[in-house]
Amino acid sequence: MSVLYVLIVLLPLLAAICIALLGRRLGESSGSVASAAIGLSLVWSVAAFVEIALFGEPIHIPLYEFFRSGDRVVELGLYIDQLTVLMLLLVTGVSFVVHVYSARYMTGDPRYSRFFSVTTLFTFAMVTLVMSSNLLMLFMCWEIMGICSYLLISHQAHSRSACRAATKAFLVNAVADVGLLLGVILTFATFDTLDIRQILELAPEMSGHSVNLLGWAGLECHVGSLTAITLLLFMGCLGKSAQVPFHIWLPHAMEAPTPVSALIHAATMVNAGPFLLIRFSPLVMLSPAAMTVIAVIGGTTALFAAVVSLVQTDIKKILAYSTISQIGLMIMTCGVGAFAAAVFHLLAHGFLKGFLFLSTGSQLALAGSHGHTDSFSHTHRSRPPWSIYLGTLILACGPPVLLFAGPYESLWTAHNSGPARVAFWVIGLLTVFLTAIYLFRGISSLFASKPSALVQPRFSSPLHLLAITVAALGLAGLLLAIWNWFVPFLAPALAKPYSSTAGSPAPEILSASLALPLLAAVAGWAVACLLQARQGKLHAVPPARFKKMYVVLLNKLYFDEIFDACAVRPTLRFARWMWQTVEIRRIDRLVHAVATTSVGLAGWLWQIIDVRLIDRAVEGTGRQSAGLARWLWEAVDVRRIEQNVERIGHAAAATGRRIEDSGPRSLQHHLLVLIFWLVTAIGLFYWLVL
Repeated sequence: MSVLYVLIVLLPLLAAICIALLGRRLGESSGSVASAAIGLSLVWSVAAFVEIALFGEPIHIPLYEFFRSGDRVVELGLYIDQLTVLMLLLVTGVSFVVHVYSARYMTGDPRYSRFFSVTTLFTFAMVTLVMSSNLLMLFMCWEIMGICSYLLISHQAHSRSACRAATKAFLVNAVADVGLLLGVILTFATFDTLDIRQILELAPEMSGHSVNLLGWAGLECHVGSLTAITLLLFMGCLGKSAQVPFHIWLPHAMEAPTPVSALIHAATMVNAGPFLLIRFSPLVMLSPAAMTVIAVIGGTTALFAAVVSLVQTDIKKILAYSTISQIGLMIMTCGVGAFAAAVFHLLAHGFLKGFLFLSTGSQLALAGSHGHTDSFSHTHRSRPPWSIYLGTLILACGPPVLLFAGPYESLWTAHNSGPARVAFWVIGLLTVFLTAIYLFRGISSLFASKPSALVQPRFSSPLHLLAITVAALGLAGLLLAIWNWFVPFLAPALAKPYSSTAGSPAPEILSASLALPLLAAVAGWAVACLLQARQGKLHAVPPARFKKMYVVLLNKLYFDEIFDACAVRPTLRFARWMWQTVEIRRIDRLVHAVATTSVGLAGWLWQIIDVRLIDRAVEGTGRQSAGLARWLWEAVDVRRIEQNVERIGHAAAATGRRIEDSGPRSLQHHLLVLIFWLVTAIGLFYWLVL
């Protein structure tokens, strides 16, 4: 039974290969093939979840012995535990919905089959990454995801902006992946293995081990091996999960079709970073310095993206920065050791963000069919469905329920520091507050009847606000009921020091820890309603005293411009200088000098060797041969030889004639002798007889 779980990764791979090879014959049936493969993968993922939930024993499936050198063995295989099955449900579930949605959304696209081939390969890479038992296999799937993201973002190859966005995403992730590769190498050098289970088991023994990072330069810079490994692995997470300062690629990735955005933001790519930190949670917990860095970067990203999303004028950009903010919140949660909360948040965010992207994509397609776009400066005639508002409400209220629950209140800092706890509260509450504002603003502005019209959502009244508050509290109770099952189920796959402390919170703790975060979420919605009612539209021009801040936030704190000035332009200038200075002046001169020298050498060889040596040698040999022939002609009397030959010939002819003349006479003589003796013999015979 366990071996059959290989189908979870094998079916998407086979579907990708089949569509790639037979795409022209399959046509629009490619979507059905991809959906069927992902659907069957989802079925087997549910079966794996049921088995793990019932028996609780992890499943290891060896696949291939990749490398062996003495006692060192690198074996590729699959590992299924509690964390794996939860991620499989997210990846295969959202991917299945996206593929079914795309089968009709992409109808008429000239690259229809190519799209589904790449999306199924993308899903295969994420599923295999989640199930990898080996760090090398994880890294290979990590890179496959990067290549697939480039192909999907640049799907509309005729668009210059899409190609530029794909190139930016690929280059940013490639730079970050260098750190991940170095982390893999350092992990192998430290633990002498790439098996994830063995690494996590050996991690406590390596807590005092250090590495000299500048040993190659002959300098001393010793850093704890676990800290260095964690930070290098986290560098790869910065790129894939779009954390500051590697976040610049994700908003531009919205150039891809809507299903691609849902796949990248909800199910696959951005979730790879938090998953990697959660998978290596026992190792991360052994490095407080690395956890501090992770928490600071995650919190900074969460606040930055939430603030920037407030002033964006494109619904897809708002959702993109929402993803960045929520992933930043998950990263910060990992940085303070609340890994179970991070997993819960990751799952909830993945399903809800997939729902929001696909719902928004449908609405944009409907608006586009009436001549509208997804910018807030255009008219949209439809009213927002309740499902959209419900999804945004859950997304806004989910983090407070999860992150501020009692079990993790004592884990908000690994150093038990008061200022760190206060910082976590401030960042968390601000993120929840801003999330509620920008989600309400985005949905309300998207469905505005006209640019200057006052949008009056039904729940802007006190009665509806009260109903929403009650619904949010009921939802919080449901989530907490799930939480009581979720934490013990996930505990064996997380770091041991904190997995046992997570349990059901006490009622008095819940009332204190959940009231303020939920009030922050409700306050965000209320502020959004008030701003909308006061200004008529949320994207109205701010007062003069806030214009500078508005411009700074509208330009995303000029991160793109800073990258362009500090990285892109210097690189292009350096490349241009290399081309002009090195290639034209040095290389061209070198080639010209080599060519000139070669021509000169050829001329010298022709004159010295060919003309003087070879030609003279041939001419001398010819002269000597002619002289030898002349000497032989003069030294030997040819005429005398010819006369002797003629004499011998005449003598031979005369002898022949003589033989011919004597031949008949000799024959007659012999006949007469023969007859004589014959007669004599016959006479003698008769005499003796008688």
